[in-house]
Order: sequence, then C-alpha cells, then structure tokens
Amino acid sequence: MDVVVFGACFALIAVASKQIGHSLMKTGLPLISGFLLTGIIAGPYMLDLITLEATLNLRFVDEVSLGFIAFAAGGELYLKELKTRVKSIAWITTGLVVCTFFLTGLTFFLLSGFIPFMQLMPVDAKIGVSILAGAILVARSPSSAIAIVNELRAKGSFTQTVLGVTIIMDVVVIILFAANSSIADALFSGMDFNFSFILFLIAEIGASVIIGYLVSRLILAVLLLPVQKSLKTGLILSSGYLVFVLSSQIRHMSHGILSAEVLLEPLLICMVAGFFVSNTSRVRKEFLKILYDISLTVYIAFFTLTGASLSLDVLVQTWPIAVTLFFARAIAILFGSFIGGTLAKNPLKNNAISWMAYITQAGVGLGLAKEVVVEFPEWGNPFATIIISIIVLNQIVGPPLFKYAIKMMKEDHSRAEGHVAAGSRNAVIFGSDGQAFALAMSLISQGWAVKVGVTHMNNHHEKNPNINVYQLSDLSLAQLKYTGGDHAGAIVAMLSDDENYKICEIAYEHFGTQTIIARLNDRKNFSRFQALGVLIVDPATAIVSLLDNFVQSPAAASLLMGMQKDRNIVDLRIKNPDLFGLALRDLRLPFDAVIMSVRRRGVLFVPHDYTRLEAGDLVTVVGATNSLKEIALRFDVNQEEALLQLVEKASAKELIDPLVQTEVKEIIASDRFVQRDRSVQKNKSVQKDRFDLFVENSPVMDLKQAMNKETFFDMVSHAMSDSLNMSPSRLYDMLMTREEEITTVLAPGLAVPHIIVEGEKKFSVLLARCRKGIEFSKSTPLVYAAFVLVGSKDERKFHLRALSAVAQIVLDPRFEKKWLRAKNQAALRQVVIGADRKREV
Repeated sequence: MDVVVFGACFALIAVASKQIGHSLMKTGLPLISGFLLTGIIAGPYMLDLITLEATLNLRFVDEVSLGFIAFAAGGELYLKELKTRVKSIAWITTGLVVCTFFLTGLTFFLLSGFIPFMQLMPVDAKIGVSILAGAILVARSPSSAIAIVNELRAKGSFTQTVLGVTIIMDVVVIILFAANSSIADALFSGMDFNFSFILFLIAEIGASVIIGYLVSRLILAVLLLPVQKSLKTGLILSSGYLVFVLSSQIRHMSHGILSAEVLLEPLLICMVAGFFVSNTSRVRKEFLKILYDISLTVYIAFFTLTGASLSLDVLVQTWPIAVTLFFARAIAILFGSFIGGTLAKNPLKNNAISWMAYITQAGVGLGLAKEVVVEFPEWGNPFATIIISIIVLNQIVGPPLFKYAIKMMKEDHSRAEGHVAAGSRNAVIFGSDGQAFALAMSLISQGWAVKVGVTHMNNHHEKNPNINVYQLSDLSLAQLKYTGGDHAGAIVAMLSDDENYKICEIAYEHFGTQTIIARLNDRKNFSRFQALGVLIVDPATAIVSLLDNFVQSPAAASLLMGMQKDRNIVDLRIKNPDLFGLALRDLRLPFDAVIMSVRRRGVLFVPHDYTRLEAGDLVTVVGATNSLKEIALRFDVNQEEALLQLVEKASAKELIDPLVQTEVKEIIASDRFVQRDRSVQKNKSVQKDRFDLFVENSPVMDLKQAMNKETFFDMVSHAMSDSLNMSPSRLYDMLMTREEEITTVLAPGLAVPHIIVEGEKKFSVLLARCRKGIEFSKSTPLVYAAFVLVGSKDERKFHLRALSAVAQIVLDPRFEKKWLRAKNQAALRQVVIGADRKREV
C-alpha cells in the first residue's frame, strides 16, 4: 500500500518536474537540470515531499529507467553507420578511455583523504572506489550530442567521428564498469587476484552477453506481436526491470551456494540486448521509435528521483572535490583525444579542439552512479552524490563547448540570422510552370513585390509581361542572390524536389528567410523539408484537404481562400513597444476583427483574453480589409499612420475631402508631444491646448444603467443643447441620422459620435462612461466610453484637431483600464486632460 501512495505522490511531483525542466531550458540550462532541481527541492533535505523512505520504496523506478537507458545505449550503436571512420573512432576511443579512466581514478584516490566516507577505508577499498569512479567518468552522452548535431544541422567528418566515438564510449563504459564492479567487490571482500579470478570475471561478462542475447530475442518477439504500441512499450520496459530482478536473485543465491558472489551486470545485459535488436533485426526503427517516444517520461521519473536521492549534506562538504574532478576529467579528455587523434593521423586542428566535443555526460553516467548505490549500499549514496555533481557540471559546460567546436570546424549548417524586416511583402518564386506565374499574379494583385526565377524560359513569361522574370544558370548562392532572394520576406520553391531542397537549404543557411514554402513532388522527401522548417504543400493531398474543408466548414474555407468579399486573413508582427505585455482583452481591436492565433518563438497557440503580447509575436488576424490595415499600423511602430487611419475612419462626411489626410498630418506634425500625467497634478499652471480647455468645461456623464443609443442620445441632446444654442430634439435627430448613415462605434467599447451643425463658432464636447454598456446596434459590441463632438462647419480644422486628440488618447493601450477604474466624473475628465499626446502649445 505504501508503494501505491508513494507512487501517486511521486507522479504529481513528476508533472511539476516536467514544467520546471522546460522552463529552465529557456535560460539555456539542460532539460535534466530542471528535473534534478525539482527532485532536490522535493527531496528529504528540503520540502520532504519525497521522503527517504519513499526513495527506497521507489527503487523499481530506478531499475525500469536504467534498463531503458541501457537499451537505448545499445540501440544507438549501429555498426553500419560506423564503418567509414573505424580507424579514427578506434584510436580516439582508446585514448579517451585510457586517459580518462587512469587520470580521474588516480585523482579520486589522491583526494580520498578529503572525502568523508573514504577517510577510514583501507587502501584496497579506496582503490575499489576509485576505479569505479574512473569507469563512470569515462561515460559520454550520445543523446545530448545527437541533439546538438540536429540543432546545428552539423555535417562533416569531424561531426561523424565525434558521434561514433560518443556512441562507442557508452558501450565501452558499461563493459568497463561491469569488470570494475567485480574487481571492487573482490577488493572489499578480500578475494585473491589470481588466474582463477580472471577466469571468473571473464565468465561473468560472457554470461551477461549470453543473457543479453536471449533478452534481445524476447524483445524481438514482443515487437512482432500484433498489439498496440503502448503494450509493446510496457513489455519492453518490464523486460529491463526483470533483468535487474534476475541479476539480484542470482547474486543472492550464489552468495549462499558458492564462496563468491556471481555479479551479472544488468546494464551490460540490457545494452547487449539493445545492440542485437538494433543490428540483427528488421524492426530496428520501430524499437528506436518506441524508446524515443517514452524517453521523456522515463527521464522525468529517473532524474527527479535521482535529485531527491542526493545527499545534500555530503554535497556541501565535497563540492570542491567535485570541481577538482571535473577539471581532472577535462584535462584527461584533452590529452586522450589529442593522442588518439594523432595516432589516427587526423588533422592537427581536429585534434586540438576535439576535446570540447567529449565533455558532456548524462544518462549512462547517472545510471551507473545509481547502480553503485545498489551494489555497495554502505557508501553508495555519498559516492553517487559526488559523481552526479560532476555529471551536472559536465552537462552544463559540455553542450556549449561542443557547439563551439562544430562552428570552429565550419560543419554547422544552422539557420542564418534573417536581416529582412518582419512583414516584408517581397517574394521570390522559383518555378516556370503556369502555377508559379498564377501565384505571382495573385500576390502582385494584393500588393506584393514579386520576382520569378526560372531555369529555362517558356511562353508563360511572355503572357505575363508585368512580372519580373530572372533566368538562372544554376541554383547556386550567387544566382539566388541575383534574384533578390536574400532580401525576400518569402521564398516559394516550385521545381523538382532536389532543386527545391537546394533552394530551401540556401535560403535557410544563408538568408535566414522567415517564410520558405515548397511544393512537394514525392512524399518520401517530406521529412527533409520539414527539418528545415519549410511550409510544405503536397499537391497529392492539398485538393482533397481543401474539398474536405469546404464540405465541413464552407464559411471558414472560403475565407481562407480569399473568396469572402472585403474579408481577409493576415499575419502581423508585433513591433510597437506600447503593446508589449498588453493583454488581448485590453487591445480594443475593431469589432469586425479577431485574433485567431499567435506564433511565439516557433510555437503556435490559440490565445485567450488574458494572453499578453510579446515583442516579435506573429499574430494571425481575420477581419475586414480596412480594419486589418488599421491593425497593421497599430502593431507596427508607425504611430502617425495608425492615428491618421483612426481619424479618417471617425470623420463625418462633412469633414471628408481629398485634403483631409494632408490636414491631419499637418496638425500632427505641428503639435508638440507633452507628457501630462504627472505635470498636470503637480503644476496647475501648465499650459493647456484648446481641446483641454473644452474638456475642462464639458459635461461628463457617468451612467449607471445599461441603455440603447436612443436613450443615450436623448440624454446627450439635453446635456449639450444649451452650450450649442439648439433645441434638444434637433440635436437628437442629427445624432441619430449620423449614426444610421455609418456607425460611430470605432472599436469594441469605444464610440465617437460627432456631427456638424448650422451656425458659426460653435463647438462642444461631452464625455460619457457606461460600465454596463450602451447598445448602439445589435451588430456592434457594447460601448463603455463615448466622446461626443459637435461643431459648426467653420470649426472644421479644430474638429479634426479634436478628433486627433481623441484618437491619441484612445490608442494608448492603458486607456481602457484607466477609464473603467476612474472613481468619479472628475477622475474621468482627468483621464482625458492628463493623457500623453501631442498638443497645440
């Protein structure tokens, strides 16, 4: 029952561990660091959520995980991939194993007087502990190396040699550990080292290999079963766990029957099983896929429990020992890789920097450290704490060094830094068929600057003389630059798959193009393009998918295809610093526009009202064409254009003429920006512009009940009629007529009703707030803030200036929050007078 309770509690902690691990990755730390940290925090030395008793009861988690790690280590050793560089791999592996084992083992022995649990040990026992430490510190991390190679898209002889050595090393270290475990056991039990002992040791290793082969046959039978993958995964993990149970039973039984214990190393058995499945069967890919799919779950459980098992009291006392051993290992790797590379006759430059590629440690090293805890429980925990501390240091320092080494060897092919402004509407299309030219014409009609690169001329370019066509002699970097590909916001490849891949690769590595699209000809090449982050269009399935969307969601499909009149979908980049950190609910988009998705740091997600925008977010917006233009200006850094759009949108028909844009631009240019939030409060003598003076004396309505526009305009008419010397009924009729011509609701929650009246030198302003909302029409959102402007025609210029002032006030992302939180009518007036905007002063 205790195991069930401990298991349930641990599962909850593991969920938290996953989140913490991925959060720490954003800081540049390895994923396992977060898992270990969670375990330490939840462990017996801090929060005690995972008690010391729990770590013992959950030992089976360690054994399942260790079996998995050994299966993965054996599975990664695929002989066919190592044949081309056998000589270099063999020499470098030999140099690293010999130097690392002897130098780190010797250092551990020399430091034994400073390690608490070793201080009272006899010399034989100290040697036994030291050779185990030396063996474990030989280990590498194939998974980390492969992840870095994939990240940098590294290719070349140096990279292939490093991968080969790293994979081989984990196999060698498990064999070395198996031998040294038996030797250490003999040193602690006082057995004599003679020819019989050597034969006994060889027999143990041989028996482990034979059992490993038998386990591989069992796994092969599981993989061939006609059952679901989840069941296969469970059976494979169970087989690894049963290997540990079998090894433990044989050890205990032999102790009672023979004069010595038979130590069959379970990690060696599982590694051999993984090796045989990977190299001697046709189900290698399925086996590795199962291990890959379950890896994250296993690592979370294993590393979190490992963190909880760390003896922090020992770590506090021995951290200088860990640092010393870290540097000793690094020096050993430097000498070992240089000597091995020299004997293999590799170039001097390779030998000088190759040590950087072999620092990282992870799964196998941690697994071996935990295995020592089981085999030598008297001192295993403090020993494992020191070793794990070294491994964590190696995992932090190793990956950056490996990346630097690959870049020094010029074997990285990572994405170039894009220098084209986000949102660029320049496109280059590579293709010579009718579809390529049709796409070009479609983009041009939507305001894109398009160039077409062709490998041979045909009659399509003659039929489309408005398209800039470039004939290419080849698909080299120089020729792609000739078409302007290095300055394109989008590149579309519509040639053969090999030609398309070459174009995409150049765009990825040399231009850093944000949008790369390829038309796929053979689905077998899908993964090649996907690895470059290319947007892939498969003609074989595109029509079927499109028709399916039309059947299931005809409105959405027609919108996506641009078939809805005056409606469109656009991707916009957030560059306006005023919007950084702003929640979508405070954005006040036009009511006929909706944000569908946000792409942030490569991750696409559907936002909600409380999603906060960040610099560089790519936001997908659907809405009316004019509204999308307004939003594009607001998201960009051109505030003047956004302001101009809003003023023009709000202006009554009597104010509109061909020169209105010029007039508004002149008003904005002539006014001076004044920051008023503090100065208005502290210095009452600060000069105000004419709009401020009107607001100071204007009526302010703080409406407590929800209402319709008829009720609202009736109240407005009575409040403003005296200042305008007009009858309330006449004013009401004009406001209603204006609203029926075109709505004055400019954005969700905001309306700016304004009219031109007869007479001269008339102008009046009214501010209104209604927290429960004013309904202007069934098709528009409720209005919470209304600015009513009424003026005679001779006040046209000031009317535009007032509209400009209102636009500046409401475009402030903080306006809505200030408006709704204002305590009373005076506070509402102060929100307007205290706004940061340009003023005529």
